[in-house]
Amino acid sequence: MIRKLQRKIVLTTTLTLAILVVLGNLLVHVAVVRVCGQMTDHILRSLAENEEVLRSSQQSQLVEDLIIGKLTVTKEELFSLLTTPLYAAEMAPDGTLLCFEDLRSTSPLDPDDMEAVLRTVGQREAGSGSAGGFRYYKEEKPYGYFVILADNGLGFSQSIGRHLLRVSLSVSLPVLLLLFFISVMMSRSAISPAVDALKRQKQFISDAGHELKTPLSTIAVNAAVLDSEIGPNKYMDCIQYETQRMDVLVRQLLEVACLDDLEPSKRRESFSLSEVVYQATLPFESLAFEQNIRYTTDIQEHCTLRGDPERMRQVAGILLDNAFKYSRPGGEVSLRLHQEGHRILLEVYNTGDGIAPEDMPHIFERFYRCDKARTGNGSYGLGLAIAQSAVEAAGGEITAESEYGRWARFRVSLRDTEF
Repeated sequence: MIRKLQRKIVLTTTLTLAILVVLGNLLVHVAVVRVCGQMTDHILRSLAENEEVLRSSQQSQLVEDLIIGKLTVTKEELFSLLTTPLYAAEMAPDGTLLCFEDLRSTSPLDPDDMEAVLRTVGQREAGSGSAGGFRYYKEEKPYGYFVILADNGLGFSQSIGRHLLRVSLSVSLPVLLLLFFISVMMSRSAISPAVDALKRQKQFISDAGHELKTPLSTIAVNAAVLDSEIGPNKYMDCIQYETQRMDVLVRQLLEVACLDDLEPSKRRESFSLSEVVYQATLPFESLAFEQNIRYTTDIQEHCTLRGDPERMRQVAGILLDNAFKYSRPGGEVSLRLHQEGHRILLEVYNTGDGIAPEDMPHIFERFYRCDKARTGNGSYGLGLAIAQSAVEAAGGEITAESEYGRWARFRVSLRDTEF
């Protein structure tokens, strides 16, 4: 229970922090890429407005730049800011291409693709924009228009974005790992009150159980002596019946206290689960006959498990006892043990009232009873909690499913020690 709580705290904390880190990185990435795109537009604008810079070593000034302010650079320095192929084109006022130049003479360009891009740019107004995977700036000139184009897929913003992503990953992963260890340490401190409360509860249950065993044993012995002396008596029968019920409750309380350890069961031995389950099914044959219930078993041989055989026998007995309690006369109870891959599955099915949807999340809680009106059936809401603790101590899992008013099925999944 405590380990589950700690795992939930660590998982929730780590997942929340991971989501915040990812969202933070995403926002930074989007912001930086957007700023880089704006810088690219300003650089293209500066080149387009200063056409003479492309053909000389004169200096140019970036003006009206809200991002980096005014900056005086040479043509080579401007080019170095854009790690992408650059192209220049001169167009007539009607959009006809007059001249086209590869400013960097890098990779060959498909003429058809560039013709389509320039045709699109020629139909648009002067200014910046994107067309066919290129960012461009179109400047009006005396002869028509001068256009500077940069490959958007290999541009400044994409290069910065990819670099930022690598930096974010290299920084975020160690940070998340550090936060994980911090959350583990903090979770230990956070659950320490729960650990103390659980220990006190366990100690109280254990002490109360042992304190009750002695007077119950005394009452049972004295009632048996009186019964033999005075003969049949309804009051004595009532005393003996209630004493037996209290004895069952005390034993279950002690079992809960024993199973509530933070560590799995120390008894670990290889045993035949098939034989253990078979032995657990035998006492219910007479009960099935008395209640007119069709009782079937299907137990696969050679299912081996490593753990505590007594606990597994107890699990099978609890599930069968629960099935018979909530099955109607003329109904059906079945048990099946079989292997699927590396897992051993124990299934107990019964017809009857089933489990209501609102009860399903709580059936493994201590002292929880689905039918609270049925108080005299010997159920105290501890059996399934004991079964779950025993299964989890063996490294398995127990689940339930039901169609309310018709049937219920409990399934125990365990790992085969042969694998």
